[in-house]
Amino acid sequence: MTTVASILKNNGLYVGAARQGEKLVATMFPVNDEKVAKKKLISTIHDKNIEFRDDPACLSVSQKIFQILRGEKVEFNEPIEISHLPPFQKRVLEATKEIPWGTVTTYGKLAEKLGNRKAARAVGNALAANPLPLIIACHRVVKSNGEIGGFGGGSELKKKLLQNEGIKFQGDRIALTQ
Repeated sequence: MTTVASILKNNGLYVGAARQGEKLVATMFPVNDEKVAKKKLISTIHDKNIEFRDDPACLSVSQKIFQILRGEKVEFNEPIEISHLPPFQKRVLEATKEIPWGTVTTYGKLAEKLGNRKAARAVGNALAANPLPLIIACHRVVKSNGEIGGFGGGSELKKKLLQNEGIKFQGDRIALTQ
């Protein structure tokens, strides 16, 4: 199946989205270079034959990503494709997709929800390979001590996204409410 992708530029930043058929398969964090953006999408999908063009569906998703970066609340209703991912990662991403806007949970609580409270590190690893960041809001998962933890877009972006959703911080740690 052909993978179609689009890269959108706004204020010197590039974001992108890719789809196979009607389903989204990849999004990306903002970068400063269009070539880097294309390489990120190619490496996420593991497909060098992506057809880059101005695709309305992909451009719409990219526009929503820029809205999120500006602090706007955005709903993603587009269908996604994650069935090709390993079963554990798929379960982690499906559970993460259910975390409501403006709330956080911890890696440990997410692991416990999935049936293995000792799998917090495995949850973090699954989220690190999230092919649809911001659509599957992995930035809403933090460490149990209130530190924000890792993030593919960098810790400053993760903190900004959480603050945009109304999450309160005490220094560099969030004030956990869940």
